[in-house]
Amino acid sequence: MQSYKKIILMLLCLISTNMFSKNNVEELPKQAVVYTIKGLVVDSVGNSVAYPTISLKRDSATLAYSERYSGLDNGKFEIKYTSADDTVFVNIGAAAKMSENITLSLGANTVIDLGKVMLKDGNELAGVAVVAYKPLVTQNLDRINYDVEADPESKTNTVMEMLRKVPLVTVDNDENIQVKGSSSFKIYVNGKPSNMVTKNPKEIFKSMPATSIKRIEVITDPGAKYDAEGISAILNVVTQSALQGYQGSVRLGASTRGEMSVGSYISTKVGKLGVSGRYSYRQYKGLPYLSESTSENYSEATPYKYSYTKSEGRYINISNYGSVEISYEFDTLNLMSVSFGMASDNRKSESRSNKLFFDKNKNVVSAYNTSSLSGGNEISYYGSIDYQRSFAKPDQLLTVSYNFDVVPNEPITFSTLEVDSAYSNALNIKPKNLRYRNSNRSDEHTFQIDYTEPFDNNKHIVEGGVKYILRYNASDNEYRRHNPITGKYDLVELDDNGNPRLENDMEHYQHILGGYASYSFKLKNFSLRIGGRFEGTYQDVRFVDIPKNNFKLPFFDLIPSISTNWKPSSSSSIRFGYSNGISRPGIWYLNPYVDDSNPYHISYGNPNLKSERSHSFSLSYGLFSSKFNMNISSYTSIVNNSIERQTTVDDKGIVHSTYANIGRYNSFGGHLYINYNPWKWLRFWGQSSVGYSLYLNENRASAGITINGYGGINMLLPWKMRFSINAGGSPKYYSYQIQSNGWYYYGCSLSRNFLKGDKLSVSISGNNFLRKYRIYRTKSWVDGVYESTSISRSISRSVSLSVSWRFGEMKAEIKKIERGISNDDKKSGSSGDAGGGN
Repeated sequence: MQSYKKIILMLLCLISTNMFSKNNVEELPKQAVVYTIKGLVVDSVGNSVAYPTISLKRDSATLAYSERYSGLDNGKFEIKYTSADDTVFVNIGAAAKMSENITLSLGANTVIDLGKVMLKDGNELAGVAVVAYKPLVTQNLDRINYDVEADPESKTNTVMEMLRKVPLVTVDNDENIQVKGSSSFKIYVNGKPSNMVTKNPKEIFKSMPATSIKRIEVITDPGAKYDAEGISAILNVVTQSALQGYQGSVRLGASTRGEMSVGSYISTKVGKLGVSGRYSYRQYKGLPYLSESTSENYSEATPYKYSYTKSEGRYINISNYGSVEISYEFDTLNLMSVSFGMASDNRKSESRSNKLFFDKNKNVVSAYNTSSLSGGNEISYYGSIDYQRSFAKPDQLLTVSYNFDVVPNEPITFSTLEVDSAYSNALNIKPKNLRYRNSNRSDEHTFQIDYTEPFDNNKHIVEGGVKYILRYNASDNEYRRHNPITGKYDLVELDDNGNPRLENDMEHYQHILGGYASYSFKLKNFSLRIGGRFEGTYQDVRFVDIPKNNFKLPFFDLIPSISTNWKPSSSSSIRFGYSNGISRPGIWYLNPYVDDSNPYHISYGNPNLKSERSHSFSLSYGLFSSKFNMNISSYTSIVNNSIERQTTVDDKGIVHSTYANIGRYNSFGGHLYINYNPWKWLRFWGQSSVGYSLYLNENRASAGITINGYGGINMLLPWKMRFSINAGGSPKYYSYQIQSNGWYYYGCSLSRNFLKGDKLSVSISGNNFLRKYRIYRTKSWVDGVYESTSISRSISRSVSLSVSWRFGEMKAEIKKIERGISNDDKKSGSSGDAGGGN
């Protein structure tokens, strides 16, 4: 019995000792140790890589890195890391290099030398989220890349707001976009042309959340792979890809200027199937505007000498944009991608005007009031199917693609005009009540095959391909008078001779067959690409009302291109490019629809326009490090038969506005971009450009200098807050027969992140808060014939609020098609530039 008591007592002592020991472990955690981690980052040939990024995290299952550091310009790094853990997960990356993941065991040795860490050439490995000290701007052989994903302001901004920071991109106070100082550029989404975005960039980009964008590329020197269109550049928006698991974001925004927007993005990947979708909605109920204009005719034959117009009105716009992309990897060598999208643009405008006309002695000879209601709805669809075949040899690719972009044939614009005579009508202005209706249809179908063959470990690359494009544009116009009996617009409009008015309906077909070949040569610090493209075009134009004016025209073009890139160091590059191209006029320029809602100012398109021919040269220097980015570029462009708006006055004093191949257009310009990140909490950025344009038309010349600049300061504050200040402006703007006054803007914003992982962001911003109205002056003229000056006033001050929420878990990124259809052959226009526009 006594022995049992001893055994029980011993067990109790042993259990209590173990419990006490366990409690001691929990209450006295392992002491934190300061480790030194150092090494040297080199490329595949052993040269140092400037300003590498070193990111650390404690948990391998977490995508985000808790600490990030920057190496030196010689590739060396040495960081202090405090931890009580046994393991740390390290990621080492650099611009244009594939990241390297390293797992380190932490022990008694507090100095850990990784030696030489080699990074291979290529893009960053999928799924690695390295954002701190990552260069926002990089430069390749033919493009400049802006890393939207790495910009902290992308959490709350729209794509339009991010475009102001992209080198070579200009966004003025009215949010008109230019690239390299020109409005002649094409917008791509994921390497594919998007006519729906090109037509309505303001509405779509202002509602699209920047969190759905990975980067924005400015393709400054489109090579032979792209169509022969002589555009200045391509603006390619690369969206986020579907990831293993799911991720998404939702953004809500509103402003005191009557604007409200919603943008959303979601993506998921299950096995080999990836799906991503986007939707954006924007509603703009513009505040009232006021404008005044005066004109003077110099011709003695005109029945009036001066005119005065006072107008007021309001503009409303509602737009929707949605798209979905599905990718499936059959195996490691076969990939298929399918995408579909739709956009709608519903607009409405109300205006009232008072018009006065005077003789040379300032006596009123005619006057009338107008009340107009105009609007319309446009729906467009686009889609693509791409198949990519890879091979055992890296970067050897075969791609087969089909792309369509369709605007259905339905009434999309209308204009109702009422004119009442107010004074004695010496110019025979008759009271009338008319409705103008214009319906445009635009179909585009593209078939393309591309092949890429690398040699000698990518030292030599040969590319080739063929493409066929079928385009169909149609314009269906209608003019109807109001019927007081039925209360409808069902009476045919008559001309001055009492005959039914010609409606100038048109059908325009284009068949384009092209082939290209290019050769690229790459060394360690030098790369060269030369190429050529041959295109044959068959144009068929038909006029429904006047068949005798139908015409068919075939023509052929051989287009060369060349670009080079030299890297004096691992963080700098010098690039030169030359391209020769053409620009075919789009439907907005060709549409013969006549808008005579103002009987003294008639506008219409020109179906007899010819294609432009251009020669473009560019030279740029880029310095891209972890803390300092700079790009200096210069360019010149010579365009033969450039398409510009042309204004003339007939012998009755009527102003006619249309488009014409006015002769020759020369432009020269330069651009400077700087981004400086001295500390983690502070960043400065700015860019400025200057351009000189010369228009030559027979014996007339029109020239002008345009200067603009932008800049901002971003500061990271305590409590997860961020403060930004930005400003920009331009003294004057010149174009052919047009000159406008300068403009400027300024603003500031304050944002704060909430929730775990900073997934909820709230931002409030104010713009032009010291100026209620913006005054806009425009002068247009025809030398010795006509001169007009207009002054408009609109609300300038605004306060905006936005909320953005990001959700989901990301792991591995799904592959995307590396080659796709690229149609950049049309000189783009918009409803604001329409031949029959108001």
